[in-house]
Amino acid sequence: MDLNFYSLEATGKTIADLTSAAPLIPARTPVNVAWLNDEDDYDRLRTVRRIDDAGLLPVPIFAARRLQSKKHLFDLTEKLRFAGAQGQAMVVGGDPTDASGPFNNTMDLLRTEWIEKYAIKRVTLPGFPEGNTAIGYRSDVALLEQKVKLLESCGCSVSITTQLAFDPSRILNWISQLRNVGVSQTIQIGIPGPTKRDLLLRFARSFGVSAGGLNNVSDTVDGIVDCSRLVCLIEQGLQRRNLADVAVHLYPFGGAMVAVEWLKAVKARQVRDASSKMLA
Repeated sequence: MDLNFYSLEATGKTIADLTSAAPLIPARTPVNVAWLNDEDDYDRLRTVRRIDDAGLLPVPIFAARRLQSKKHLFDLTEKLRFAGAQGQAMVVGGDPTDASGPFNNTMDLLRTEWIEKYAIKRVTLPGFPEGNTAIGYRSDVALLEQKVKLLESCGCSVSITTQLAFDPSRILNWISQLRNVGVSQTIQIGIPGPTKRDLLLRFARSFGVSAGGLNNVSDTVDGIVDCSRLVCLIEQGLQRRNLADVAVHLYPFGGAMVAVEWLKAVKARQVRDASSKMLA
């Protein structure tokens, strides 16, 4: 797993924390701008501007079912471009069950002229190794295959960023299934940085993710959950199965600076372990 490249997440509420950590983050690191219930378009525009000003790469998330109309999609895209988000976006279905406008799902949005009209060069799609709640926790592999083919036909590059997941076997099996159907794009596994246990469990519940196996892939010290073991187990599985082009999407629930420093430490341990094996 490539720990040299990673992406991050930000909201209007967490942008100050993220920008304070910017000196530790490589320039133009992608930062997904979440679409929250209690933040409006202005909040997202302000967040995008601050990410761009910090020397990072803003990647606004477009939640299909939250868009009120095609005009809303186009107007918002124009404003986001002016704020600093150009050529790259993440497209998700969104939390609501019922659509606010004409887009019932991601495919409805991707089938419009949006990509060509605004010269979108790269689209990030969400992945759900443990099943997608929007489709009754069924596998999303077939849907991802369709979306990737559609985007490729538009000349758009694609990456996949996953929801939280704490079961290494299911993560690895899911990656294998995608590779088996020809999805070769970069997959970034959603990993939380060090986070208070209660807070991490709350996020897992809100995402519809089971945390039943969390104790098997993490260590908790003074109430802070460290998922270094999860990273190690995924890395070992990737090597055994010869699965390539997998990186990390870092969820900085416990703070961006803490998360970035933690990932650097995990990478350093990985390098030390690899050196020790070579010398053994």
